[in-house]
Amino acid sequence: MRKHFLIDTSIILDNPDNIYLLSDGGENSIYITNVVLEELDHKKSERTNMGYFARSFFRTFIGSDVTPLPKRRGRSKAGDHFYGFKCDYGIEKGKVPLIVIHRESYDAANERNDQKIIEIAHSYNLKLITNDISLKIIALTKGIKTESFYENAVSDYKLLDFFHKPGAINPNASIKEWSQYEEMDESGRPRFFIMVGGAKEECHFNRLYENPALIIAPHNLEQKFMLAILTHPQNKVTTVSGSTGSGKTLMALQAGLILCQQDMVDGIVYLRNTIEAVSSNERLGYRSGDEERKLSYFMYPLFSAINVIIEDLRKKSLKNAVEYSGDVNTMESKSATKRFIEKNNIEMVDLAHARGVTISRKFIIFDEAQNASPADVKLLGTRLGKGSRIVFLGDLEQVDNPYLTKDRNGLVTLLKKAHTHDFIAGVQLRNTIRSEISKWFGQNL
Repeated sequence: MRKHFLIDTSIILDNPDNIYLLSDGGENSIYITNVVLEELDHKKSERTNMGYFARSFFRTFIGSDVTPLPKRRGRSKAGDHFYGFKCDYGIEKGKVPLIVIHRESYDAANERNDQKIIEIAHSYNLKLITNDISLKIIALTKGIKTESFYENAVSDYKLLDFFHKPGAINPNASIKEWSQYEEMDESGRPRFFIMVGGAKEECHFNRLYENPALIIAPHNLEQKFMLAILTHPQNKVTTVSGSTGSGKTLMALQAGLILCQQDMVDGIVYLRNTIEAVSSNERLGYRSGDEERKLSYFMYPLFSAINVIIEDLRKKSLKNAVEYSGDVNTMESKSATKRFIEKNNIEMVDLAHARGVTISRKFIIFDEAQNASPADVKLLGTRLGKGSRIVFLGDLEQVDNPYLTKDRNGLVTLLKKAHTHDFIAGVQLRNTIRSEISKWFGQNL
């Protein structure tokens, strides 16, 4: 039975291909309002992934003729017009019919655009498809049929596990490449392994401490596994989940320094999706300074990790204390921090600026992956060139992107893939090392 879907802006900004997926090979009718088109038009100039997705959507119209269509049955208004387009999704997918509803005068003219979209859904009895939770709630309270569209959602993400311990095997745990094991020898002492190449490989963690590039030693077993996997010659892609203070960024940075020292990569690229505050005066474009200064506001996890390393370097020798003399600052890069960044060939990149380039022989740290969509992750992954390695970091309890949820975001999608695909490694950090205060707030609020 044919379904009639009215698409909200959030669906397209999540992934322009969602229109193709919702059409189900032309079995369903897809509608969009002039309000959504206007919102996308405002977004297309932004140098963000949302801007890129808005531009990608409009490009599907290239070559399409516009066909005036009769109005759909419903509570139409004078000035309502229906137009048919064919959105081109390429040779493999083909073209998808899209119906644009243009309303010249909305009853909710002085209201937010959400109310105008709801008005159209009500007028023509269309099911509203939106990933905007607030819009979904408002629509449901007004009796509008509403659904979200979360492709690759993972409903059981809390059951995903990669660590196996004697007597505590989780029936949902993954027995696959890069899985981590603890086993007891004949004397009752623990031994640790990871699955590599279809066989268990013993982890001699003491070798990590012998590496001359090791500055910050791992604090617990989880961090030891993470560092061992990230620096393993055969590892290419890793996803690491952990709460605030579990040491994700610090251990990833330390792994990058080891890989550079071993000449396995030529440098480190720190990258994250710049999710901005809702308030307009807190958005990236409203921040003071040039582009580098604006971007630095989002790089505080990297600066914090660097400054922890600098403090340890200063303690180890007078030479280091002299080399890294000067200020360090968690929220921006001061002189000592800049010196470390330059010496270790560390680049800081916004996800939107990674598009259109090929990143070769680099160790990429993608932080806050829970705020990136699966489409964002795919976009970045296709940018990786020969010799590059990547680790995705994030906290599933800290989803700030209004169009994503705990069970549907880039990080949880990768964790699910790591549970079923041998190509990608999964690591979970469950111990908070920052402070007892941080741990308490994470567990109790």
